[in-house]
Amino acid sequence: MEAIVTTAGRPSLYTIVQAKEIARKLAIPYVERNKRSVSALIKNYKVGVIVVGKDKVSFQSETDEQPFFFHPNSAMFRAKRWLKSMDDPFIQACRLEEGDYFFDGTLGLGSDAILASLAVGDSGKVIGTELSPIIAFIVQNGLQTYESPVTAINLALRRITVLHMSYMDCLKNMANNSMDVVYFDPMFENKVVGSDGLDKMRALTTITPLTKETIVEAKRVASKRIVLKDHFRSERFSQFDFNVDVRPSATYHFGTIELEEK
Repeated sequence: MEAIVTTAGRPSLYTIVQAKEIARKLAIPYVERNKRSVSALIKNYKVGVIVVGKDKVSFQSETDEQPFFFHPNSAMFRAKRWLKSMDDPFIQACRLEEGDYFFDGTLGLGSDAILASLAVGDSGKVIGTELSPIIAFIVQNGLQTYESPVTAINLALRRITVLHMSYMDCLKNMANNSMDVVYFDPMFENKVVGSDGLDKMRALTTITPLTKETIVEAKRVASKRIVLKDHFRSERFSQFDFNVDVRPSATYHFGTIELEEK
C-alpha cells in the first residue's frame, strides 16, 4: 500500500526531523502538514497517512475511521498476570523456558511475542516477522518506545526483534534447529468481534496461508516444537498433523508438533 508521512498538527522541529527520517526509511514521501486535517490529506493524495506525533506514530488508512497505532492492549493484562502467577495458556502451550529461542511467524501487534519475551528472559531470543512494512515499522517503533509502569515488561518489549519479511523467507534463511519454538497464529486473517486493534491493521495486511512447505521448513528450524493457535473449528490442525489441546468453551485451540526426538 502506498502512503505518505506527515506530522501531528503542531510539530516540533524534532518531530519534523523524525517524520522525514521515517519517510526515508520507508521510501515514501514526506508531506508538510500545513494545518490540514488527516482526512484532507487522504482525500488530496488518495493514500493512507502515517502521522508522527510527540509520543506515538500512527497510520490512518483511506477506509478506516480510526487510526492504527501500537499499544500492548490485552498483552499488558496477560503480562502482569503471568509475572504474578506464571499462568498463561499460550506460554503453557509453547512450554517456553528461560533461554529458549522463539520465532513468531505472524507477529501482528506482538501480543504473544511480548509474553514469549517475558518467559524466555535475557538469555533467550524472540524474533517476529511481519510482511507489511508499515505494520512492521509501527510495531517495532512501539516496542522500542512504549513505557509501561513495569520494568520487566519494558525490558521484554525491547528484546523483541521485528523483521519486515515473510515468515517463509525468514525460515528458509534460518539454520537447522536454530530456534526452539516456531509459532503461527493465523487468526488475524478472520474478522473477530471486538478485536479493534486487529481490525485497524486489516487494510495493511497480506494473507499468507500456511502450506505443507511452511511446516517442513518449521520442522527443520525448530528444535523442540511447532505451535499453531487457530479457531477451534480450523481444519489446519488435522491438515498438518497437529496434536490439539482442546480448551472447553474457548473460541481457539493450540496445536503442537513435538520435535525433541527428531
